[in-house]
Amino acid sequence: MTESAMTEKHPESTVERVYQGVYEAIIKRSLRPGMKLGEASLAELFKVSRTSVRAALKQLEADGLVSSALNKGAWVSLPSDEEIRSLFETRRLLEIGIVSELCRRADSAVFRDLRDHLALEEEAAHGGDHAHFVHLLGEFHLKLAQALNNPVLFGWFRKLVERASLFAAALDDDSHGPCRENEHLRLVEYIEAGNQAAAIEMTCQHLNGIEQAILKAAEGFKADYHPLKHLISS
Repeated sequence: MTESAMTEKHPESTVERVYQGVYEAIIKRSLRPGMKLGEASLAELFKVSRTSVRAALKQLEADGLVSSALNKGAWVSLPSDEEIRSLFETRRLLEIGIVSELCRRADSAVFRDLRDHLALEEEAAHGGDHAHFVHLLGEFHLKLAQALNNPVLFGWFRKLVERASLFAAALDDDSHGPCRENEHLRLVEYIEAGNQAAAIEMTCQHLNGIEQAILKAAEGFKADYHPLKHLISS
């Protein structure tokens, strides 16, 4: 079968399969910043055309996960400090508004849902499943936004949380200090009590802790990182 025929058969499904495969490999830290993403190797691995691989890599690059250069191929990106700080500055602005509104609404059904989620976080933390644990940590914040029933806000906020969770999974170690110190639980308790000031302070403290952990991990990569290092090692 020719490459064009393969692409025409299932263009969306094959591109999505490659995208998700690379995305999950970054989360699971099988792929690390600076690692090369060869079109031929990915096409063989996923049994798709190189056209599908190129389309998937373009999507990953648009999402800030992959970098490329003419005649030099593609590789897993290392986010800049500026990108990380901008991401968390935006998250803080949005999340402060979210928790403030939740304090005002005092919805008991939301509290029950959040506490059920906290139990899942605890279970994943003790189970040693790093990828699932990071996913749940990000999902907690999505649940906060989802509780406001504002699809426009949720759509934008989801993109921010997913990007931050990916950075945490790819760069951070397994400690997740800010998330293992019951900060999610304390935040839920403040929201339940309607204590806006304490909820806002905890939100800022929590997000600042995650941001600093990711910046520190990124700094560790920089000592041995060059965007074209894969050209030497390959």
